[in-house]
Amino acid sequence: MFVDIVDSTMLYERAGNATAAALTQKVLAHLRLITETSGGAVIKSLGDGLLVAFPVPDEAARAALTMIAAQRDFGLRLRVGIHFGPVISGEGDLYGDACNVAARVEQIARPGEILATDALVGRLSPPLLRKTKPLNNVTVKGKSNPIRVHQLREFEEREEAQESTTLGFSHDLVPGTLVTLHLSYRGQEVVLNRALPRVAIGREETSGLRIASRRTSRQHAVIDFSRESFILTDHSTNGTFIRSGDAPPVVLRRDSTKLVGSGLIGLGAEALDPAQDHVVSFRGELA
Repeated sequence: MFVDIVDSTMLYERAGNATAAALTQKVLAHLRLITETSGGAVIKSLGDGLLVAFPVPDEAARAALTMIAAQRDFGLRLRVGIHFGPVISGEGDLYGDACNVAARVEQIARPGEILATDALVGRLSPPLLRKTKPLNNVTVKGKSNPIRVHQLREFEEREEAQESTTLGFSHDLVPGTLVTLHLSYRGQEVVLNRALPRVAIGREETSGLRIASRRTSRQHAVIDFSRESFILTDHSTNGTFIRSGDAPPVVLRRDSTKLVGSGLIGLGAEALDPAQDHVVSFRGELA
């Protein structure tokens, strides 16, 4: 299981190094305590996050829920990714496919969200299983097939049966609805649609679309197919700049917007040319 403090870079800018570092360490200490009292073990610190492991899926799920509940006490948001599978232990770290999948799932989680894979959710006890909500398939670097993810929440699924999820979509399409989005960057091609409705973009190696630019944040942005639209959400330090047709450029800073038609996405600076190392081209297709 990976847990990460969201917006830690902004915290340092807003509060100053000393205050931000002290708060970060206080939060991490509390997350370690939750892990250990829930039956888990802290494997290593990741700067503003932790890699932890649990012998039982229920223990991991309960710990994740406790962590998300505790974020309110610190005024910071967390995100958590959980997967079940065999790992190799050595030199204070864990290795293997299960770790890679958990890291990928954590990366695409939204602030305040817990995402878990089919492999984990399928092993939960009934009371915890009722707290999960199936979302959809996501791509994972290094795996040929997409994996199914679920949202884990404190309340049970039946309490919000009508809620639109971060990866949800309707099956009733209106003619003219944008149903496929093509993303292109330096030979990389990603196609978003019903089957693959989310991609994380950034410098991080596990990103679905990895950007090789110093202007781009490690976990810069996420694009979701939600409510018949493709929504880009910025999580970066330098912002996201979107050009589409003759419309004025849209500048996002920790905000979201709907992608329409075709155009350019500047990750960390204005998008002037598709050949720039921080620019992604996008093109939508209608139903």
